[in-house]
Amino acid sequence: MLRFSLPTTDAVSTSTLRDVVLFDKDEIVVPGKVRVKDGVLNCKWKEDGAKAISLRWNAGRAGDMSLRTCLLPQREQPYQLSVELARHRIGTFVFKAEEWQMSGRLSPEHPAMMCWEKARELFTKAMVTNDHQEAEASAKKSLTLAIEATERLAMAYAELQLKIRFGNKRLPSTAVGVRVPLRPVGDAIRRTILNEFPLVTVPLSWSALCDDAGQYDWAQSDEWVGWATDNRCRIASGPLVDLSVGNVPRWVRARLDAGDSLNDIAWDHVHKVVSRYGDHVGIWCVGNGINTNDELDLGPEAMVDLVRSLALCIRESNRGRRILLEIDQPWGDHVYNGPGGLDPLQFVEHVMQRGVRLDSVGLRIRMGDSVPGRSVRDLMEVSRLVDRYFLLDIPIIISRLGAPDASNLKGGRWRESMWDADVQARWAARAIVMLISKRHVQSVIWNDLVDSPDTKPPGGGMIGSDGTPKPILTRVVTLLRRLRTPTAAS
Repeated sequence: MLRFSLPTTDAVSTSTLRDVVLFDKDEIVVPGKVRVKDGVLNCKWKEDGAKAISLRWNAGRAGDMSLRTCLLPQREQPYQLSVELARHRIGTFVFKAEEWQMSGRLSPEHPAMMCWEKARELFTKAMVTNDHQEAEASAKKSLTLAIEATERLAMAYAELQLKIRFGNKRLPSTAVGVRVPLRPVGDAIRRTILNEFPLVTVPLSWSALCDDAGQYDWAQSDEWVGWATDNRCRIASGPLVDLSVGNVPRWVRARLDAGDSLNDIAWDHVHKVVSRYGDHVGIWCVGNGINTNDELDLGPEAMVDLVRSLALCIRESNRGRRILLEIDQPWGDHVYNGPGGLDPLQFVEHVMQRGVRLDSVGLRIRMGDSVPGRSVRDLMEVSRLVDRYFLLDIPIIISRLGAPDASNLKGGRWRESMWDADVQARWAARAIVMLISKRHVQSVIWNDLVDSPDTKPPGGGMIGSDGTPKPILTRVVTLLRRLRTPTAAS
């Protein structure tokens, strides 16, 4: 058991704990239980060995976000949670600075180094004092500064890699794209796509195309695929089979309850879609949420078999079609509360080991609302996540990148300000720079171009539902125009 003493000034109870996750030594989420009793956080799990805990934590001006501890051995005496959160973040700075070979590139006067040095001093103070309250106060300040230091380090590394990757050449037109809505939009919005985002995702899921058994509505998808093809936009589509929360049509459930095979039902649907749009689509998203077991209870072999079956269906008449497998919760939060789910990295590895040829893996990185798996993370945690997926040795597409434009969603905050249109724009610009700087990231696709009822998180579009552009659109377009000048990144 891991035990953590909690700040006495904060009213923390089991009911107020948010987005709790336990990790093992390989950063794989493990099922467990966490309870608060008498001001102590108690963590239990079945397996032996050291574990780390992640939970949403108010770090002052750095934000209210998911933070984690280092791996800690079990002991009876409680660890001090604020101290351990600060310890992990200070260690993250050291580890990533070495991994990225940034230690010799940053002068002592660089803001990242100055923040880290001050954080380290405060952490040392928290460790040596015998006064619990003084240790708590120092640890909180240390954590805030350490988060700022790691974010600055991540952005400094991104700027350096951006110069290496694109310093002498133009940013590819497909580096950043947007997801279009399955509804009509005005000419101004279409011009924006042509001028700034020639890579578009056309959503073609079950629930979007076939909400009733056998009744397909092709009108809007035909319009978008035809328009994008005529205007030489690159098209990504899907997910063709979406098993994430709320996206399995009721008629599919009814057929499963009647004993029909999921693979057979999904094959029939995918065959219809691929037969209609054929090679107009540049890359097909075969599925999403298959490994989470949020909606359907699948074992690991059934998950892999479904992906294999749908990949064969897509390539049935053209073996050269490109396939993307999308991950809905890339941090693996779902495994903690749903033991039937499979860790995302393990899932992709299982699929590839079974001989399924994937052309890329898609990561949905969305945050800011209270939906499980979408807790706010700082930029260093996003960077660390994407670096882990480098181990797959397969191109990565950020298939849905998103953050809200309003603060009433109870999903946490980034930095000192609550979410609003300006904070959304600042976060998006930094996140896009950081992501496209990574060599294994092929493309970054913003969550939605236009706000609609199915935009998640709500308000995550670049253009309001009334057609009014938001600050994020101006910010991202300005960034892309600068990067598309060959010398802009140098």
